[in-house]
Amino acid sequence: MRTTYDQRTMSLQTSQKALHEIVSTVHSSLELGEVLRAVVRLMSEASGVHGCFVYLLEDDKLVMRAASPPYEKQTGRIVFERGESLAWWAIEHGEPAFIRDNALADPRVKYVPELEEERYQSLLAMPIVGRSGEPIGAITAHTEAPREFTDDEVDFLVTSSSLVAGAIENARMYEDARLRVRELEQLAELAEEIARAETLEELLQTVAQRARTLLAARSCHVYLLERASEELVRRASDPEPGSARPSLGLAELGPELARGGRSTRLAVPLVANGELVGLLIAQGSARVELGRAVASQVAVGIKKVQVIEQLTERNLIKDFFEELAGGRGRGSLEGRAARLGCDLAQPHVVLIAEPASESLERALRLAAPGSLFDHREDSLRALVRLTRPNADACLERLRRIHADLGEPISIGVSSVCQGEAAFADGFVEAQQALLGSAVLRGEPTVLAFEELGAYKYLLRIALDGGIRDATVDAVSKLADYDAQRGSQLVATLEEFLVRHGSISATSEALYVHPNTLRQRLRRIGELSGLDLRRDDWLMIEIAVKMVKLQRALVGVASAGAP
Repeated sequence: MRTTYDQRTMSLQTSQKALHEIVSTVHSSLELGEVLRAVVRLMSEASGVHGCFVYLLEDDKLVMRAASPPYEKQTGRIVFERGESLAWWAIEHGEPAFIRDNALADPRVKYVPELEEERYQSLLAMPIVGRSGEPIGAITAHTEAPREFTDDEVDFLVTSSSLVAGAIENARMYEDARLRVRELEQLAELAEEIARAETLEELLQTVAQRARTLLAARSCHVYLLERASEELVRRASDPEPGSARPSLGLAELGPELARGGRSTRLAVPLVANGELVGLLIAQGSARVELGRAVASQVAVGIKKVQVIEQLTERNLIKDFFEELAGGRGRGSLEGRAARLGCDLAQPHVVLIAEPASESLERALRLAAPGSLFDHREDSLRALVRLTRPNADACLERLRRIHADLGEPISIGVSSVCQGEAAFADGFVEAQQALLGSAVLRGEPTVLAFEELGAYKYLLRIALDGGIRDATVDAVSKLADYDAQRGSQLVATLEEFLVRHGSISATSEALYVHPNTLRQRLRRIGELSGLDLRRDDWLMIEIAVKMVKLQRALVGVASAGAP
């Protein structure tokens, strides 16, 4: 009895000493690995076990994070799925589990060859419970010979596991804090690199590389939204695109996080000022909050570079259009055209639309890839690339687009331009066709220069001005009279000339009595001085068209058009 008492006293003293050392170790370091290794050593020595292992719960798995010699090299490699091993049984039941002998015969035990478990007879597993009462892991102890653990030994191990729980939670809090600091430092570095990027390609590749490291992902892909096609197009990948799709439809955007082992994928939209810019995909990452922080910085950086590049491109296109329209720089525009991706040797048409419309521009970009656009406040100018040597198919598409948009837009289209020298005339023709659409059609429409007919000559004369003609002056008097009295003398004269001087045909066309028509013709002669029996009818007909054109142009100008 005395011997048993002395042994128990010595065992208690050993346990108390071990607990004291465990407490000292727990408070001496915040490095989780260092603490767990020391705890395993002290528990093995104090309890006299031949193997001691600490498992932590990570993503619903038990992962070995500390082991007594000679099994340290298996740390991080031994993983139990839910329900496997006595450690899982102890966690799920919330109590220690003990097998006195022949442990491998117990169905709760999973054999692990790397741990040489055939050597061991006894096995003890204790759950590690955190401050919240939730399990965070388990400790297992093995002995080679069958053994009964005394109540004191079990109490020692349970107390040790509670101390380990505190150490684990403190170390994890410390590690989380360190991780947050590292993340903030990396976010700051990412922001600096984004600010330094001068081109979009440079920025996107930097983002792909940095985001992969920051989000601890296997690969990272950056997609940008193409406005014309409403698709997300992959523009950068790190390390390689692999099986990443080259494009995604907007309707295919799924939830931000899809869980599932190696298939875990983080997909975060890139949004700047409420506008979708693109998409950031990180394969093998589940850091949602950090992904959102990265995406926020990236979206702003992309938008900034895009705006700068768009302004630069717009200025380049504007200057290019001005030189092309003015006929300046002949022979020196080839380099600038190549920089803008425009081959002036290929057939194009010049298009001018008023008012400016972003919807029209988007539709044209989609319908005619390779075209150039100069978007102004009041108008849209474009060099529309043709796929055929004539403009028939282009005009047909334009009219479909115009009808689908349903907007009050007037569009003038030049004849086909091919070769640098042809484009100066092309800009003039498009402007005249635009004016013709307002003057001749009286409503917003699509009109080609070739559809102006004889008016293509009259428009140029009317726009140039400075021509004095007695016949035009005579018809202008009739137009002034019509404007003051609300009469229809100019329309009567025009119809009479179209009907080749036929009284009956003209009166029928105007729905008036022949005598009324004769009275109007006499009044026309009295007011204008024109003699329809002797004067040149062709000159009078041209003069009528010129006066109508001049009056219409005045009306267009007064409405605010150039």
